[in-house]
Amino acid sequence: MGAWGPGLYQDDVALDVRDYYKDQLHRGKEGEQITQELIAQNSDILEDPDDGPVFWLALADVQWKMGRLENMVKQNALNIIDENVDLMRWQHEEPGCVKKRLHMLSELKEKLLSPQPEMKKVSQYRLFHCNWKKGDVYAYQMLGDYAKEKGFFEKYVFFVKMDERTWHPGHTVPAVYFYWMISDVLVETKELKQAGYMPQVYAPQAYINNPKLKKRYRLTLLNTSMKVIPKKNLIYMGNIGNVDEIDEKTLTPYAVGWKEFEEYIIQNILEWNEYKVF
Repeated sequence: MGAWGPGLYQDDVALDVRDYYKDQLHRGKEGEQITQELIAQNSDILEDPDDGPVFWLALADVQWKMGRLENMVKQNALNIIDENVDLMRWQHEEPGCVKKRLHMLSELKEKLLSPQPEMKKVSQYRLFHCNWKKGDVYAYQMLGDYAKEKGFFEKYVFFVKMDERTWHPGHTVPAVYFYWMISDVLVETKELKQAGYMPQVYAPQAYINNPKLKKRYRLTLLNTSMKVIPKKNLIYMGNIGNVDEIDEKTLTPYAVGWKEFEEYIIQNILEWNEYKVF
């Protein structure tokens, strides 16, 4: 079973139902619409004798807590509790947990039969769209303590936006290629093109052991608000138009926030230089 304990949310299905319901409220949807989406998206789960009951129990619980308990959902959950449908798998697979599971179900039933709280106000996500264009080239000057420690202080690295991704809960963030160039000064974009791209992976030794492995080159920069984008040491160098892309669609790009960015890129450079895998 996809559960690791007798608690309601010690179960993958219950967590998925709860998280989806709350997430969609934050996106401005009404409770009834979310319920219908959950039912449509989880037809296989609802037909499963083990996971189906968990679906309704979790949905009833989260709706009650948010002040949006629907009669149909409430009745399904109460029927499951009264008919001991949920207990069957516990009696068969985890008899030692039956008592705790029964206690949880009893508390849930008491909750569902009590007046639910007033409908909670749910703040809407404030989603950020990074307006960098494909082909935009930036220089980043490394000015942090880690750069001082590793001998990269005031040196420049360079990257170009080649794509964009959606980052939870719906931010639009850039995916970039870093050029294989570390410089004491700003350089012309034509020099960057000649330098090629820097692989983005912490473990280049893997490619020594298995040359058939495919390198990752894309790096996702988590620009989730204007405030997190560096202003002092990020320099726009212009747009180069078309970007020579590497076919790596099957590989998920690494994602790095700006707080970790400088340390990440320095470690990446040091790793690749050490193993001489370019």
